[in-house]
Parts: sequence; structure tokens; C-alpha cells
Amino acid sequence: MNPLSLTVKAGVDKNGHADCVDEIEIIPGEILGIVGPTGSGKSTLISDIEQLAKRDTPSGRRILINGLEPDLQMRTDPRRKLVAQLSQNMHFLADMTVIDFLKMHAKSRGKDPILSEKVIETANTLTGEPIDPCHQLTTLSGGQSRALMAADIAIISDSPIVLIDEIENAGIKKQEALRLLAGTGKIVVVVTHDPLLALMASRRIVMKNGGMTKIISTSEHENEVFRDIEQVDGWLSEMRETIRQGEVIA
Repeated sequence: MNPLSLTVKAGVDKNGHADCVDEIEIIPGEILGIVGPTGSGKSTLISDIEQLAKRDTPSGRRILINGLEPDLQMRTDPRRKLVAQLSQNMHFLADMTVIDFLKMHAKSRGKDPILSEKVIETANTLTGEPIDPCHQLTTLSGGQSRALMAADIAIISDSPIVLIDEIENAGIKKQEALRLLAGTGKIVVVVTHDPLLALMASRRIVMKNGGMTKIISTSEHENEVFRDIEQVDGWLSEMRETIRQGEVIA
């Protein structure tokens, strides 16, 4: 099944009260933010999506794909997995080179292994630390690992839904990563405390006490604020790299 929509149906908060948001539908190419203070239930919501919940999680929420409940195979068969995750804490354990890993992944998906070269090229646009095809996976930094996985999900992975959990300090070019994933037509759901990423989303769910309290559509004014923040973030990134290279800021 190729998702044309992902729908989250209401459940309950930590006190058993019904979500204030009855349902939200997300379409391919859309970036949806999930915001709220620590402990508000953000990670619980993306866990519901990852599990394709069927009122069988603590929140009691239900996830629909194209308006229908996913079948059992869709929830349990790795070959039919709809959801990929990109988190702040991500490291490889496999003792193999980057290029061998990507070629193996491409083959397992029935795709041309030549795509592995495109993945590395794309990943290197997301990180300031170049990734060499012959690097061992276990030697990659956190930023390199996340950049590689973002590019892999965009280019090789068939998973049409991407869940991103707090990558604001993940050592990659976060806006470019989100644009890359949404630009391939994937549904992108991002948990964040970062105003830049929150305002980059077309809409955001506000979480409180484990419940979905409201949905905010990003306004034109907020789009203007986003552009200003993005410019400042670009300056900060340039200064950060200058300092990392041992140079003096002019």
C-alpha cells in the first residue's frame, strides 16, 4: 500500500481525558511538527505512529493509512514497514564500510546498488564532516551517521513515513534534511523544541499532559519569522564552522 494519507485518531491523555484534537490527516510531502514541554507526550505520539496503533497503546489512539486500519502484516512484516525513524541518538553497530552497507541495503530493497554513491554524495551536503565510502560505519560521528541515514531514507528506503525525534543538536543541516525528505514525497513528522523546525512545518500539534491539545497552522507572519531565523541560523553555522577549523572570526 502506498500511503496517500496518514490519519491520527484521538485517544486520551495521561489522566484518561479525551484528546482535544479529534483527528489529524497528514499527506505526502507535508512536514508536521509536534511541540510541547518535556514530558508532554511528544514521544508517545510518534511511538503511536511508529506502531501503527490500533487502540492497543497506552494513549488509545488509532492510526489509519489511506483512511483504513493497517492489516497485521503491515504492522509486523519488516518488508512492508511503512515507517522510518531518524533520532538524535543514532550510531551504527555493523562492522562494515559505508559503501558496502549502502549497497547491501539497496539490493535488499531491489534497487540498483549504484544509488549508494548518490546517498553518500547527498549525505555530504548535510554534514560538515565528509563521509568517505571506505569509512567503517562504527567510526562515523553522530552527525555523519544521521546525515547518512537521512540520505539513505530519502533515496533508498521505501518507507513513506519518516519520524524525526529532536535532531536540532544532531550535527547536521537540519532544514536541508527536512526539505530533502519532504521533497521525495514522504510524510515527515518531526518532534522538536527548535522554533526553526517548528515554524518550518506547515502545521504543528501542541501536546500537553500526554494529550493532543490543538493544531496550529503556520501563519504568513510565522513564515516571515522563519525566514529571519533561518538567516541567523546560517550565520551561526558559518561561525561554528570557522571556530571548529581553528580560524578567527573576522
